[in-house]
Amino acid sequence: MSIHIFWDNSNIWLVGRNVCQQKEPSDQNSFRIHFSNLFDFVVDNRKVDYAFVGGSIPPDSDPLWQRFANLGIKFNKQERGQSSGGEVAVDEIIQLQMANQVLGVNPPGVIVLLTGDGSGYNNDQGFIKQLELAHKHGWQIEVVSWDLGCNRLLKRFAENNGVYRPLETVYNKVTFINNKRWAM
Repeated sequence: MSIHIFWDNSNIWLVGRNVCQQKEPSDQNSFRIHFSNLFDFVVDNRKVDYAFVGGSIPPDSDPLWQRFANLGIKFNKQERGQSSGGEVAVDEIIQLQMANQVLGVNPPGVIVLLTGDGSGYNNDQGFIKQLELAHKHGWQIEVVSWDLGCNRLLKRFAENNGVYRPLETVYNKVTFINNKRWAM
């Protein structure tokens, strides 16, 4: 069965940085995600029909988005809020892509969601609502997240309706410390 990957880059990176703070306390400022190793972990030798990542525009010198393109991942980068400097509409862009795949692809496959974000659920919004929609339409569900920052409702939904895969188990494979520790 083919997989459709949806990756919340900011959530994976920010929570990963907090995991780094616990595991390698003096190195969190040099923490990096090894994108191809993380992608390989998520894919797990399955056929990828669609892969999408959403995130905020990093500094212009950051080749982040080219790394995703090199892996064959579609992406959408959003400007940060002018007054807040925070993310604007990143989750919603990912959720829109999820809904488009759920409603537009037949037969259903496996949705693999990389995030720990469960916000909005009590207001009938957010990633959990999108996973409920997918499940209702016959999709298999898989959530890949850092245990440290995974919303308990999101984790519970994945465990009860599909698969939950914690990233802590592959921390040294999917992360590195710039100029100090390479990914295994």
